[in-house]
Amino acid sequence: MVPNTMMSSDYLREMVCEHCPATGWGKKTRCQVHDKHVGMIDNCPEWDKFISDRKGKTMESAAKYNVSAGLQPALDLISQTEDDIRDYPYMQIEVDRIQSYLREAGEGMVAQYGVDSAMPKARGGNADKTHAEVVRRERKWNRLRNLQKKIARIDGAVESITDEQERLIVEALLDGDKNNVIAKVLGVSRQRYYEIKRSAVTKMALAIRDEQEKTQP
Repeated sequence: MVPNTMMSSDYLREMVCEHCPATGWGKKTRCQVHDKHVGMIDNCPEWDKFISDRKGKTMESAAKYNVSAGLQPALDLISQTEDDIRDYPYMQIEVDRIQSYLREAGEGMVAQYGVDSAMPKARGGNADKTHAEVVRRERKWNRLRNLQKKIARIDGAVESITDEQERLIVEALLDGDKNNVIAKVLGVSRQRYYEIKRSAVTKMALAIRDEQEKTQP
């Protein structure tokens, strides 16, 4: 069985189960093969075939753009780029949430413990509470910086896409649109849609790699 760690079960249900005759091509919520609700399925041979096919096509794309010398790192980067594109809307929401928390936490510390709340002092009382809050805020800051770096990396890579169809797909994905909705807007088949998307993601991954190499000492 092919591991599906790079694809969520929800994603596989959307991409495979909704287009499988066992569910009447998505018209039924119960799978005739597994004899259970689609949402209860954990694995399926059709999922494995889909994953293997996607992996093979990703390798073809990597070879097409002359990255065969470092194929596995390139494949990993392409997969990571696709994940970051998928998570982009959620990362933006999380950035806003953390920034709001940090603003409110900063004002709350001053209001509750005074302006000197961050100054070193003996342990106990307000000092313990302040220390715990400082540790928590530092953790939030680190997560915020990591998310902002990912977002900036994707924003920069998008500019490498000059093909209009590829750019439309990427921009729509970054806005949180679903694959099937984007394919309908483009007026292309599902297979053609994924060919265009795969090309765009590969170009973005290589742009990210090139930028990383520029910044390395």
